Amino acid sequence: MKDHWIINRCPLGGGSTSNLLRLLWTNKFRVHIKYWPRLWYAFTLTLVTAPLRFFERVRFNRKVNNYKLAEDPIFIVGHWRSGTTLMHYLFTQDKSKGLVSNIEVYAPQFFLAFPEFTRKLIVASLPETRPMDEIKINADLPGEEEHSLGAYDKYGYFHAMIFPRNFKTYASYKSFDDAKPRDLKRWKKRYEFFIKKVAFKNNNKRMVLKNPANTYRMEHLNKMYPNAKYIHLYRNPYEVFASSIKFHLDTSRIFSLQTWNEEEYKNNILSIYTELFEKIDDDIKNIPKENILLIRYEDFIKKPLETMEKVYSNLKIEGFSEAKESMQKYLDAEKDYQPRKYQFSDELIVKVNEECSSIFDRFDYEKLEPKSSV
Repeated sequence: MKDHWIINRCPLGGGSTSNLLRLLWTNKFRVHIKYWPRLWYAFTLTLVTAPLRFFERVRFNRKVNNYKLAEDPIFIVGHWRSGTTLMHYLFTQDKSKGLVSNIEVYAPQFFLAFPEFTRKLIVASLPETRPMDEIKINADLPGEEEHSLGAYDKYGYFHAMIFPRNFKTYASYKSFDDAKPRDLKRWKKRYEFFIKKVAFKNNNKRMVLKNPANTYRMEHLNKMYPNAKYIHLYRNPYEVFASSIKFHLDTSRIFSLQTWNEEEYKNNILSIYTELFEKIDDDIKNIPKENILLIRYEDFIKKPLETMEKVYSNLKIEGFSEAKESMQKYLDAEKDYQPRKYQFSDELIVKVNEECSSIFDRFDYEKLEPKSSV
């Protein structure tokens, strides 16, 4: 099947009709004709679920607004394709923690009031594996709340993959550095509401949240959740860039409503990667050292269970001893999974070498030389 005939995966269908129309207006209704079926599916779904959203607002919004988190969340951060998903999946083995499942991710506005319908809808929409890395996926496995934020309004980073011609605008909402104060204020309100809503469903367990876009927001998150814990994974820049290109392109093929220029897309991806490390010191300077831990992906993938024990111990998170056996069983079940191996083109090596010098120096990764210069 050609990618543009995959019509039921775009997260816009889990949002509101008004939000979809606002996004189309902002993008001057520039939707490529081959993506019209995808748009109409999303639009129809927003209309069908409108009564569900209304009912949930009436029944639960006041309860959620008045809800108090028992503890500030644990945030798994790091650029896309840095190993955050494996760590997130290992945390699912700790039953004392709450997580955002794909049910809440793709249907954030009616999952409380209509759990059975929501599950059936998400099961029908999800593939068996993620297109970018063939990792297993289902309705109950954890996902990234960034999808959920995009269902409410314009601030979700994934809109950059739905409307790639406006990539830079939506990518800017990952940090809000250049945003208007009212945009930041509104995003904070949306984010806090959604986290409380999922915690409410999880009986107020401590939330573990994995969202690469939050890597750019740690300054804001630290003010919102002063006792939060942060696990920041980092990885070889060549691997990150090559894998990020695949991730963004694969995601756009099943999400997008527009065509894109691939070379421009790659430059945008590299730009947001280098931006992360240009500002990271400023973002974490006010986070207490005992609340943040940096993990090297290459070390994590070699010894995942030992790394998880280190995470729990260093950040003083409870529950590892009870979850250790389940984590090991999960790792045993997935032992045959092989991460994708990339052949780096001269073009990619040159680009990364030019743009990522500070990252190589910071994390002691070895630079490669283009084959043509050897």
